[in-house]
Order: sequence, then structure tokens, then C-alpha cells
Amino acid sequence: MNKHFLPVLLGLLFSVGITAQDTLKSDSLDIYEMSLEQLMNLKAHGVPSELETLINELISAASKKPLSTRESPNIISLITAEEIRNSGARDLMDVLLLVPGIQFGMDVEGVVGISMRGNWGHEGKVLVLLDGFEMNEIMFATTQFGNNYPVDQIKKIEIIRGPGSAMFGGFAEYGVINIVTRSGGDIAGMGASINAGIMGSKFGRSNFNIYAGNKTGDLEWKVAGYFGNGHRSTSAYTDIFGNTYPMYGNSDLTPGNLQAGVSYKGWSLRFMADRLRTSVRDGYDLAQDSAYREDFISRFGELKYERKFSEKISFTGKITHKTQIPWRTTAEDSLTSAYNKHCSRSALHLLGSWNPTRKINISAGGEVYTDSAQDKTDSSFFSNGSSAVSYLNQAYFFQGLVRTRFVNLILGARYDIHSEYGAAFVPRVGLTKRLGKFNFKLLYSNSFRAPSIENINLGPEGGILPEMTTITEFELGYQIKKQHLLTLNFFDIYTLDPIIYFYDDSLGTDNYMNDSSSTGTMGAEAEYRFKNKYGHITVSYSMYTAKGKGRAADFNVEEDESYLLSFARHKLALNASVELTSRLTADLSGVFLGQRYGYTEVDSLGESVLSVFDPSLNIHLNLRYRIGDGIFVSAGCYDLLNSGMLFIQPYNGYHAPLPGPGREFIFRFNMDIGGKNKAK
Repeated sequence: MNKHFLPVLLGLLFSVGITAQDTLKSDSLDIYEMSLEQLMNLKAHGVPSELETLINELISAASKKPLSTRESPNIISLITAEEIRNSGARDLMDVLLLVPGIQFGMDVEGVVGISMRGNWGHEGKVLVLLDGFEMNEIMFATTQFGNNYPVDQIKKIEIIRGPGSAMFGGFAEYGVINIVTRSGGDIAGMGASINAGIMGSKFGRSNFNIYAGNKTGDLEWKVAGYFGNGHRSTSAYTDIFGNTYPMYGNSDLTPGNLQAGVSYKGWSLRFMADRLRTSVRDGYDLAQDSAYREDFISRFGELKYERKFSEKISFTGKITHKTQIPWRTTAEDSLTSAYNKHCSRSALHLLGSWNPTRKINISAGGEVYTDSAQDKTDSSFFSNGSSAVSYLNQAYFFQGLVRTRFVNLILGARYDIHSEYGAAFVPRVGLTKRLGKFNFKLLYSNSFRAPSIENINLGPEGGILPEMTTITEFELGYQIKKQHLLTLNFFDIYTLDPIIYFYDDSLGTDNYMNDSSSTGTMGAEAEYRFKNKYGHITVSYSMYTAKGKGRAADFNVEEDESYLLSFARHKLALNASVELTSRLTADLSGVFLGQRYGYTEVDSLGESVLSVFDPSLNIHLNLRYRIGDGIFVSAGCYDLLNSGMLFIQPYNGYHAPLPGPGREFIFRFNMDIGGKNKAK
């Protein structure tokens, strides 16, 4: 057994006991009776541990003024590049499934979306940022997951498991996922990676990354690309009417992402193009006779200027523009109606920050943006009778932070005024503090979901309103010792008048409305983290209940009001990595999901039938070997038990559960060349 394995294992099994002993030793220290060696050890004791460095990492997503994870006014998960690399994650879904409270569900046409704390967040309720670019498409506000996002280029992911609207607006009702890739200075050279997967006897995926960048003085630049192709599953799909077809060859996932950027003395200019091409047969409910192509295309541009006038005053201004073609199916290769709508958002953002004293920060700003869309199909029009629509939104936000000896006080608010659906005001209040080994957070926020272009277009004649949510959170954290941190939080989410999709059979039309009901969850999340230079362990448990919250019939489970459709009430996740030798790292990860509910078939009257799904366990193993400086190979197996992953539709939309990948063997090669910051 390697000498490094034992400390990590002991750290996991006996951490509490060891901590108690060390605490006693620390409390009884008398420096006047210590030897020189003991004094040197005491000095070493003051050096931040690996875990302390991690948990004190500045979080930019949680606040306009960066705070450490333990004092930020949000419940936060931070995932590092090291954790992603060691786990052998195939895509972003593999990474996010290890985060408390996050699960995935099925929408339509092969698209898989995200949930947060039991709540379906796919349509405009969870904001996904990739290097600051807003990945949610603006027609329906959805995000898509599966073999996309360049995980090999990620530097860190900051996840707010709670409201973010007061800072980020109407797509951050339930949470924010902020993905940060390596900058030019981080790359400091060039590199590439390739990974391939085998599902059973069939090819699963192959993805390729290439990147280059550097920073010299005030000049920093970067170019990066990610390309690949893969398959959602090799299993068979059976629709709600009993029709079956093989997923392999009918569930292609072909991603592409290009980035380029340069910055110089406060100015930066960046571009990104992203595409996910899929092939689908599942349609909305009835399986189609053959697969058709569907595209999600986005292009982004940003010009940004940052100026620090003094130690107390700074300013940031930026102009952004994005064009998107989401959910595109063309008539010539689709069995469903063609959908070909082009949309764009142009925005101006201004932010000022003032530190009148060392303990007070005031940030304020505003943004204005226009949303435009054009229907490119010949016979289709928006609700205004035209083939084009345009909306204007302006927003103003404020945040004050006061640090005192006993507590940090955070007050913030955002006010949006939209040309179509009116105003939305969302305040937030936070009390946080780190007191020795303890930290606490008491948070209260309002948040909202802004109706998307299609929500407005397909909404009722009287107009559709923003969906409003109130969230209360309380977190306690305790750093057991330098390498160990335990956090426990409780949350309560209440959403009023949720925006609901429904299909009008008599008119044969898609529709949205504000349901005169409510939905939401309350629950708890616990996470234990251990980290030293030889490895890390993260164990988390999360649970929710919808009892007394979920009265929106579309999401409810009639047989048990504590459940919402699709999502397990109980989730357990593990990610453990250990350095077996100076060159070889082993990682074991896994996710346990409790019982779930979903609709699987229709009865003789054409009504959907509810089914119960047994708990599932997915275990993954990955080995990573360092061949040379900056050069790695890894091999692993996802879903060792071949349990399979099922994506269940979280609303009664007559779509059967969609199979995900089963057991898959993954091989990866990474190489960094010439840089000083090579992957470790």
C-alpha cells in the first residue's frame, strides 16, 4: 500500500476522533515550554491547509464583491479542476450530479434539463454561465445537457444552490452555475486532450479539446476549441404508447465550442460560438419512425472595460451581444413541424463599486437589453401577427456589505422593468460570519423567473407575469480541523403563480399561463469535505419534501404529496481521490438516488399512468497516470454496476422516461506544452 493512501483513509474514517485529540493538544499548547522543533511545527501549523485554501477561495458568482465561500451570502458548492480531472468526468452532467440537490430530468425531443433541490429548473430557473456568457437560450430560456461543455478546459465551477435573481436577473430563480475555464495566463502555452468512451460493444463518444494562451505584462490572450460526438444511450426507448426503438444512432450528441479573447490594460474583447447538434426520435410523446436533426446554436461577443480609480473606487462597463437559433428543426429532415426562429440579445452593463472604509462595500449598477426574434418559417407568426418581435428590459441593482466583529450584513435588491410584462422587484438580506472554526449564514431572498420570448408569445391574451419565489436558507459550518469541513443547511422554497406549459387539444396549440397555485420544496443538505496534498474526499446528502408546498398539479405526485415528479427525495453522493504514487491517482465516485415517480404509459382511456422507480446506485472508478511533465493518461469505468440512468419527465407531458448511458469505459489523454501552469 502506498504511503500516501493511509493518511487519506485514516482521515476519512477517524477524522472526528483525531480532531478531538488535536483540539485538546492545541488548547494545551504553552509556547514557553516548547522546543525549537515544536516552535517550527507551530509555524507550519499556521500555513493554510489545502482545504482552507479551497474553502477560502474567492467566489465571484455569489456576490458583486467577492467573499470567501464561508462568508458569501449564498449556499455555494465549489468544484475545482483537480476534482474534475481526477474523477474522469465525461461531461458537465457527471460533474454536477456530485453536487447536493442537483438532478436531471427529461423535457422533450431528447433534451435533458436540470433540477435544483427537487424543483424543475430547466426553463429559465437555473442560470448557466460559461466564462460569463449566458448559455440559456432566450426563446424558452432552457439549457441542454449531454456531452457538451468543455470539461477538460474548466478551471473551477461555482454553484449557487439558491436564488440569484437579485444579482443575475430572471434566469437565476433557483440557482446559478458559473463555469470558469482556464485563462490565457493559466494556460501559459498550449495543450490538447482527447477522450473516448465505449458503451458495451459500441462506440460511446469521442471528444477533442485544443487550447493556447498566455499573459505577458498587460497583454493576455486565449484561443480554445472543443469538438466531439457521442450518443445518449445504447438502451431501447419505449414511448408512453408502447412503441420501441433503439437509442443508439437515434440519440446523437455532437457538440462544438470555439472561444477567442484578448485583454490589455483593463480592456477585453471576447467571442464564443457554441453548438449542440442532436438527433432525436422520441418527439414530444409519440416515437417517430426515424430520427431527425435538432440544433442549438449560440454566438456571443463581449467588449469590457474595467477601471480602478483608487483603492476605494472601481468601475466595470461592458457591451454584450448574443445570437441564438435554439430547438431548430427544419422541414426537410424533421417529422415534426419545423421550428426555425432566430433570436438575439444586445445588452449594456454598468457596475460601480465603492469602499468608503475597509469594512464597508457598496456596489450599484444597471443594465439595459433588447430581445429580438424572427420566425424564419414561411407560415408561422408571433402573437402580434408579425414574423418578428422585440422587447426592451432595463434593470437596476444595489448591494451593500458591512463587516462587523460579530456579523457581516448584506443588503441587496434588483428592479427590472420589461416592456411587455411589467416590473419585478427582488430584495435580499443576508447575515454571515466566520467565527473561529464555525461559520453561519442566514439568508432571505426573493427571486423571479422572467417570461421568455415564447412564454410571452404563447401566453394568455391578458399577458403573462413573472413567476415569483421566496427562499429562506440557514447554514452552519464547522471546520473540524484544517483538513476537514462539515456544513449543514436548511432551505424553504415557495413559488407563487408558476408559469406552466399546456397543450390545447381542441385548438392543437402550445400554451403558457400563470397557474393559480404554488409549488416549491423545503429540505436540508449536508456536506463533508476532507482534503490534503495526497487526496480529497467529499460526501454529501440532500433531501427535500414538497409536502404543503406543491399544489401545482402538473408537478405533483398524487400518491405521495411529499414528492415531485421525476426527482428523488433523497440523494447521496461521494467523490474520493487518493494519490497512490507520485504519478498515479485513483478516484472513486458515486451517486445514490432514492425512489422516484414518473409517467410511463397510458391506460385504455388515454390517461397517463404513474409508476414508481426503485432507488438507483451509479458507481464510477477512474485511474489517472502522469507520464511526464503536463502529460497524463487516464482510464475509467462509469456506472460500474451498469445500473443505467433514467431521465424522467418532471411534469405530466406524456413523455416516457428516456434512458441515459449505462456502463461506459472512458479513456483520456491530456497534454500541456510549454507552459508554466501545466495540469497537475
